[in-house]
Amino acid sequence: MKVLLVLHKALSNREDLLKKLEEELNLLSRVIGPDSIYAVIPSEMKDLFDRFPELVFIRNDKGSFLYGLYKGLRKLRGNHVLVLDPVERLTKEKLAQVLSAGKKNVLSKGWALLRLMDLDYVIRTVEKYREKEGSMEEIFEEVYKEYGIKYEIL
Repeated sequence: MKVLLVLHKALSNREDLLKKLEEELNLLSRVIGPDSIYAVIPSEMKDLFDRFPELVFIRNDKGSFLYGLYKGLRKLRGNHVLVLDPVERLTKEKLAQVLSAGKKNVLSKGWALLRLMDLDYVIRTVEKYREKEGSMEEIFEEVYKEYGIKYEIL
């Protein structure tokens, strides 16, 4: 399983972002492992390179959430992917819920667990909407309409 943190331009003004990221990365690296954490960042957040050298960075040219999601999912194709929006706080309990989901696709506010077998369908859907602004919930509703793939909502 790989973890994808999707950062976008709208987050660059948040003062508490670095503290939240440090807490989440600490938790994720202990539970999942430091080699499995990827971050999609816009050019406005280049200072994160020095701050978090253990992350694998993917460039978000457009700076929007959906474009970053698209770029990250394309890079991590071939793995189960846990997508995180750093706005929402990830706790140990939420992470335990995700990891105990088994072979289900799971969606909650601020994160989603995408299984390998359904990842290509999600990528195709995000590709259609990557130039627009939107949320994960809207994308997965569209995945359900087009392909009939359900996501368990926690």
